[in-house]
Amino acid sequence: MNVNGLPKYIQVKNNIEELIHSGKIKPRDKLPTESDLCEEYGVSRHTVRKALDILEQDGLVYKKQGLGTFCSENRKQKTYNIGFISISLHDYIFADILSGIDSILHENGYQIILGNSKDDQNREREILNEFLKKDVDGLIIEPAKSGYNYPNIGLLERFVDNKIPVVIIDSNFENDKFNYITVNDQQGGYLATKYFIDKGHTNIAIIYKGLHKPSINRFKGYEQALKENSIPVYNDYVKKYYVSEFENPKKFKEEIRSLAIELIKAKTPPTAIFCFNDQIAILLKEILDDLNYKIPEDISIIGFDDSKLVRLRHISITSVTHPKIKAGQKAGEIILDKINDEVSDLNENVIFNPKIIERNSVKELRE
Repeated sequence: MNVNGLPKYIQVKNNIEELIHSGKIKPRDKLPTESDLCEEYGVSRHTVRKALDILEQDGLVYKKQGLGTFCSENRKQKTYNIGFISISLHDYIFADILSGIDSILHENGYQIILGNSKDDQNREREILNEFLKKDVDGLIIEPAKSGYNYPNIGLLERFVDNKIPVVIIDSNFENDKFNYITVNDQQGGYLATKYFIDKGHTNIAIIYKGLHKPSINRFKGYEQALKENSIPVYNDYVKKYYVSEFENPKKFKEEIRSLAIELIKAKTPPTAIFCFNDQIAILLKEILDDLNYKIPEDISIIGFDDSKLVRLRHISITSVTHPKIKAGQKAGEIILDKINDEVSDLNENVIFNPKIIERNSVKELRE
């Protein structure tokens, strides 16, 4: 056992600490006996005891005479720090969400520690572990790639087990340990698609992110609106991508361009495209402009989030609303309530209903 030249007792300590932070060893769980740890790690009893002594000093474990070593709840004095992890820190809707959170927390004496996962679950895990070590008083998180096989649930549960409240923004894992703040994404996708239909469009495409739970729910709304209006869901019109705009921006733009070209070269090209968010809508508009297609004369588009960018006069894209500042404010309020024990143990599930904001990106086809 020799990792990067570290002493054996540090390696054992680090391994046990990782098991604790990952939630594999939970609060009040009894750790294996010293003999079992010696056998598991192939080290002496002296080495195991040194490792356990450090973990006890750090407050991660405690010993009961004659009973063994147990995982502690590891709650210390208030730090007045709240962790906030977003999939991106660039100026999209993040700034508005952060502004909403800060407007509530700052006036109550709390500061925000930012983490940028860049939509990478491994990077997110590293940040979560760091926040656990810093013993933040609360956690607000926009999960990375939440639509499929999300691996960091155990880590999030570890926060709650340590009595650190967790608020999840824009995703719902149907796990009652957490608080949730979402927009009704399926309804939003339905509203956008129905808006196209009401304008006379029947050849309606969608571009959406395959590993993002809000995006998947917006696709469900798209399907629902088409089926309710007896319009077939054509595979040629459904474009799903898996490249993260935050992990690999260049590849992401190339992927969206490729999907856009596939749509306009289809046997029967769509007259309208629903984009799962405003970033896609703006990029699509740029791509179509380059290809000499006019919006909305040639193709109509709708985005989602009603960001500041689509409100610009030279862009002016119809979009579905996202609560942004209100969502951030509600996240801050829930965190404070949970920290101060002002509400019951029941966690909150806040769902905002979206609406369409009309601009100049959809053509009327009905006479």
